[in-house]
Amino acid sequence: MSNQVFQFPPYYQKEPFFTIQPILNTRKKQFQMWQDLILQYCRHYKIYELDINESIKSNSVLFNNEKINRKLSREALKSIIDDIIENGFAEWVDSGNSKEKDKNNNNRVLIMWRKPDEWASHIYKWVTDCGLLNTVLTVWEIQNGDDSKKQEFHQLNTTILMKALKVLEKQSKCQTFSQDENVGVKFFSI
Repeated sequence: MSNQVFQFPPYYQKEPFFTIQPILNTRKKQFQMWQDLILQYCRHYKIYELDINESIKSNSVLFNNEKINRKLSREALKSIIDDIIENGFAEWVDSGNSKEKDKNNNNRVLIMWRKPDEWASHIYKWVTDCGLLNTVLTVWEIQNGDDSKKQEFHQLNTTILMKALKVLEKQSKCQTFSQDENVGVKFFSI
């Protein structure tokens, strides 16, 4: 988590930004701007999961600009999140299926400010650079170990890390295995 305060872009100070625009092309641009803002904010604070109800109830600064007295409605936020999901940067946590059609029950969303294939590339580069190919690491070591402290994936959400490792498995760059509650990973040179 960054110690610096997040700097909101200038468009965050514009009232229309907080109202879903009726014209399709304008709305597409608006949703792209919201996606960029949400991903940048989550990346800055290393946020991997958002609770929509809690964000609205607590008047989260991300969705509520008190300076201009504007905030997103729950429905608007869900529409924006659905768009982010369509673009592959998020998925519903509480639906069991990111493409579930009954979105009224969805509330918690996994935010992936990097897609799993991007995380996979970063992790594999780190493993290669550190000379850890053909060795076994635990998921905990990758997430929390001393060797990964300076890496962006340090303390990465477990669900996202496992998705990244699945990408590497499909590329034959690693194999995951579990024993009891511990998950190990062996990385291969290719």
